Amino acid sequence: MGTASPAAAADEQKPIDNAKIYSSEQDVVARMEGTDGMKDKDGKPVPGYAPVADSESVMGYPKGVDRDKDNKVMPVYKDDVQAQYDAKQAVVDAKAAAKKYAEDTTNNPQPLRETAKLLADSPLTDPEVRGDTNDDAIYGRGGTEMSAEHAEMHCAGKHAPAPGGRVDQNAAKANPCVFVGKLDKKDGSKYPKVGGSSGMAGGGKKTYSVEGLSSEEKSTTEGWAAGGKFTPKLTVTPGGDKGGPGGGADAELSFTYSYSSTTTNKVQIAQKDQTEVEFPSDKKGSLQGRRDGAYYIGYIITRKLNAIYEDDQGKESLIAIPARVYVQSPQSSTSVTYFKYQE
Repeated sequence: MGTASPAAAADEQKPIDNAKIYSSEQDVVARMEGTDGMKDKDGKPVPGYAPVADSESVMGYPKGVDRDKDNKVMPVYKDDVQAQYDAKQAVVDAKAAAKKYAEDTTNNPQPLRETAKLLADSPLTDPEVRGDTNDDAIYGRGGTEMSAEHAEMHCAGKHAPAPGGRVDQNAAKANPCVFVGKLDKKDGSKYPKVGGSSGMAGGGKKTYSVEGLSSEEKSTTEGWAAGGKFTPKLTVTPGGDKGGPGGGADAELSFTYSYSSTTTNKVQIAQKDQTEVEFPSDKKGSLQGRRDGAYYIGYIITRKLNAIYEDDQGKESLIAIPARVYVQSPQSSTSVTYFKYQE
């Protein structure tokens, strides 16, 4: 337990925690969750920086789907997801999320509410479960790549390219599509680490500057508010254990995030902060970053109507595509929180 400094307890969320120097991963996680018992100057509990739920939903194709350094989707597999989350239950949860979205006339536009309602009102309960995340062609499965309509296109209301390469899109710029997932149990899934400073042995004073830019990915070509991409940067002055010029900390790639289907709290576009810290002489100190969210494992649930060239034209079906997705905490307005850390 402790008392928050004025900076930590301020209304505007800052990227750097200035409450104290942390010495364990458990302490960092507890502060992110708000389970550490910290009080403000009036004795009231200080909320965590980024509480996350045990389950989440994302409208549309999730921007935060897990990708490698080359931006290629990293697949998760049907059997692995099914072991944590039954696909039929995922359909129930997806319909509930779609219904809640459709009923929110304050925050959600009418064309998207109507699109969500198509899934919420579906009588189907047993989805076609695909083998992995990349097995996602809604139409043209098994054909040429050029003729396939993949899930990301489908969720944005786009069709497979017509002759000549033209890509048509429906008026709503969306099809019924919801990701639902459970908090991934894999180590590092909750508040994933981002590049921090190198540990400085032997004590000493450092000034850390952090900045980041968030680019929202909702555009004129997609109806669903999918999420965005965040690019963090950390610099240290002076650089090195013995002083000298400042420099950048460990390089870190940008990462993408999805918004929860219920969030109205968007991240700050520009995030900037600075702090000074002196670590004890017998400790190794650094500034460590944690993403303000978590990975969820589940399914992209989408509704399909058989095309003119398929049997039973117009027949409805539901497709469940296994996926692992990073979701920004609905209660946080920063993408990364940095902690003064000693070991």
